[in-house]
Amino acid sequence: MSKSCVCCGQSFEPRPQVPKQTYCSSLICQQARKRRWQQVKLQSDADYRANQQAAQRAWTQSNQDYWRRRRESSRSTVNQPPPQHPREDAPPPPPVKMDVSAPPPGIYRITTHPAAPRENGDSWVVEITWLRGTCACKMDASSEDLIDTPGIQP
Repeated sequence: MSKSCVCCGQSFEPRPQVPKQTYCSSLICQQARKRRWQQVKLQSDADYRANQQAAQRAWTQSNQDYWRRRRESSRSTVNQPPPQHPREDAPPPPPVKMDVSAPPPGIYRITTHPAAPRENGDSWVVEITWLRGTCACKMDASSEDLIDTPGIQP
């Protein structure tokens, strides 16, 4: 019985050992599955979240000169040609760390999420949709052109 992958949409045959399988076996889909599992686990499991934070602190303590070494190594690549600019319609790359909160540069659409209405005036649940990467020719758009929800000012 063939199923459709929730990541790429391609049909695949689930393994007999995993009847509820929803992702195909491609590397990109498996990475997306793992990222999704980690995001849900970080939100729902306080012990897992604390363990991840402790592991990150331990790594930072044992690699205090990481950024200095990284800057020094990048100075040696100054004479190399710049990397290829990503296509305008390409989605942003996945974050290196699973708990990175800063999205990559680009133009985004932020809309309130209909499944989570605003119960008190303190917070919003929003959906952030990546539209395209930054481009000098696109940066002259006014903020009014990019905002969909009436009543929200930049």
